[in-house]
Amino acid sequence: MKIGIIGLPQSGKTTIFNAAAGRSEAVGDYSKASHRAIIKVPDRRLDRLGELVAPKKVTHAEIDYLDSPAFTGKGKKTEASAIAIPEELRYADALIVVVNCFSPDGNPEHDLNLFNEEMILADQIIVERKLEKSKRTAQLAADKDAVHEAEVLAKCVACLEAEKPLSMAGLNDEEEKLLSGFTLLSLSPLLIVLNIGENDIGSAAAWTDRFKSHAVSGVRDCVAICGKIEMELAALDEADRAAFIKDLGIERPAMEVLIRRSYELLGLISFFTYNEQEARAWTVRRGVNARRAAGAVHSDMERGFIRGEVIHFDDFDRLGSPHAVKESGKFHVEGKDYIVQDGDVILFRFNV
Repeated sequence: MKIGIIGLPQSGKTTIFNAAAGRSEAVGDYSKASHRAIIKVPDRRLDRLGELVAPKKVTHAEIDYLDSPAFTGKGKKTEASAIAIPEELRYADALIVVVNCFSPDGNPEHDLNLFNEEMILADQIIVERKLEKSKRTAQLAADKDAVHEAEVLAKCVACLEAEKPLSMAGLNDEEEKLLSGFTLLSLSPLLIVLNIGENDIGSAAAWTDRFKSHAVSGVRDCVAICGKIEMELAALDEADRAAFIKDLGIERPAMEVLIRRSYELLGLISFFTYNEQEARAWTVRRGVNARRAAGAVHSDMERGFIRGEVIHFDDFDRLGSPHAVKESGKFHVEGKDYIVQDGDVILFRFNV
């Protein structure tokens, strides 16, 4: 999974990136170039599974984070020539926009509106150009596909001119698939990160509630994080981190919450596999069947799928061993059409 971290200048987006990457300070000049980091997804269920089955290694899922200086902070007043969106940012699975909520004289609502304006403008430039090309093709070649594409793009232009992101254009699955090759930013799921000050850690819920009007189910979500504290936490070893979290009076690092909300926004879940060599987390779309999930592990497993032997993590954790699970009747055998659930521990049987 690839997630782009973006925001206006001075929003603290690089602080959030460093917290995700486990760094205590910036590396290089973040004002001129994109930086990336691959981080392991914290999952206490996988850690516990590793304790129970004692494999030689435990492998967490990973997220590829990209920190990009793509936005100017001028909103709709940005000159078209000044918009330079890195291609790798456009191919991100989701975007995180960081909003400055820590400056006493800041205006986070205004900043978020400026970001939305600039993102919409960046997409409008692309869509209008594509629309003109589709219209010409439709007229010259009487191409039915081009006619349909022009209709969809015209719908997009109307949405963008109304200053709404394309995620709110009411596009159906077929229309979104048609647009997928255009790498439009405002069509991507968006997680709004309210970068709050240290004194507001206890008021994170109030900050999130203040911006709840920006959240749209399955499209946009909102979470409040103190980037400065999270970056400090990320730089500590495990023992010191636990003590610091206890002193702060919080249950877990906010970065874990951010990652979980990113998964939810993208409709992702985790299932687990294990053997003597490795316990591992796998990321799939919610609603995927057992055969497709097996393909995430290895294509041969999907091709030669026979069955999945499933234990839910909660049962594994409570009972402590596969044998105890079987004795309790919580072990079940599923066919290819079984819908994998978040937290399933699965042994795939296959033959090729």
